[in-house]
Amino acid sequence: MSEHKSATGPGGRLLYLIAGLGIVIALWRFANGIGAVSNLNQGYPWGFWIGFDILAGIALAAGGFVVAALVHIFGGERYHPLVRPAIFTAFLGYLLFITGLLVDIGRPWTFWQMIIFWHHESPMFEVGWCVMMYTTILFLEFVPAVLEKYKKTVWLERWRTYSPWIAWALVVLFTIALIRTVAWVVAVGGVLLLFQILVHRGVIRRDPRVPTLLIIAGVLFSTMHQSSLGTVFTMVPHKLHPLWYSPILPVLFFTSAVMTGLAMVIVEATLSARYLRRPPESDLLSGIGRGLWWALIVYLGLRTLDLAVRGAAAEAFAVTPQSLAFWLEILVGVVIPLAMLVSRDSVSSDRGLFWASLLVVIGLVINRLNVAITGIHAATAERYVPHWMEIAVSAGIVSAGILVYRAVVRWLPVIEEHQHADRTASGRTGAHGRPAGGSQP
Repeated sequence: MSEHKSATGPGGRLLYLIAGLGIVIALWRFANGIGAVSNLNQGYPWGFWIGFDILAGIALAAGGFVVAALVHIFGGERYHPLVRPAIFTAFLGYLLFITGLLVDIGRPWTFWQMIIFWHHESPMFEVGWCVMMYTTILFLEFVPAVLEKYKKTVWLERWRTYSPWIAWALVVLFTIALIRTVAWVVAVGGVLLLFQILVHRGVIRRDPRVPTLLIIAGVLFSTMHQSSLGTVFTMVPHKLHPLWYSPILPVLFFTSAVMTGLAMVIVEATLSARYLRRPPESDLLSGIGRGLWWALIVYLGLRTLDLAVRGAAAEAFAVTPQSLAFWLEILVGVVIPLAMLVSRDSVSSDRGLFWASLLVVIGLVINRLNVAITGIHAATAERYVPHWMEIAVSAGIVSAGILVYRAVVRWLPVIEEHQHADRTASGRTGAHGRPAGGSQP
């Protein structure tokens, strides 16, 4: 199938149609107000867009910082071929999340106020700044793909020279905006400055591909705002159902983002390999699958312990819409994938690993919608059911993202051309890209 046909086939035309419908409805929303396209009310001022586009969307983009940290900080060098696709997926995901947020807020021309007016007491201020800073970091991390495409070696060297200092400046600026304490600003800036000097002088090993300080900044920003989204909901203990409200909600949000980031790496790599008609990175993905299994264990353990300590476990066995939604989330997103990944065959099988990871992704989406919608007790008698236009806008954003991803992976060296052949030649993979001798679960 040619590139043209693959982009304009039935699937491609459907994506264009859904994306176009989403754009039309978004424009209608700006022209006539949010009430024209949504069922939001005084009891539910946050709805599907917050739960899906923002809470779920940010978690689904966590693969960028998880894989980057795994390779460039924790020494998982063998997983390097997965870094750039994960970073691009994260970068695209954050741009889509920002687009959805602008549609939800309705006044995108006022975004600059967050930069000028610093509301230090607001968790949303911290989330907004983290997203702004991390999107910039993701842009910097993705720049080499463009420079390599057009063979701009001089600019690539300049990127390696200046990008760590840009990352340093962003972290220091963020510390000034959030903490306002001179001692903390000097401490954070000084430690990172010392680190970069030691790298520059060769005391700390320099990564020739990506400045380590750039990766560190990305991990810092990601960790803070993934958890801070949970912090936002700790402010409403009287409104959020006990099955989801918890004082450790920031920890649960971060942990679930890490496990979903690993799952998204597997899903994205499998689908992109199929789209590009290449064998999947089976040996690498099976290793990610083993990490996903442990992440699911940690998350399930934390969730169970939290419910037991708070005395909220009984709520899970009451016959209510909330308990049914809770079990759907846990079974689909945690228990069934765990059972699938226990098997050696499932971890070694491209298909089994893909479906287990896809269930984790679906479970995360259910969890975030439960937190944002199902678990909310409204103070009024009004109830909220998402309007079809709300769902259409989100579907349009996702469809546009898929179209952009398909175009970019064919245009830029996001997925290395030689990686499959190299590993096959080195004997690390067998036929069809699968590990020679099988993977260990």
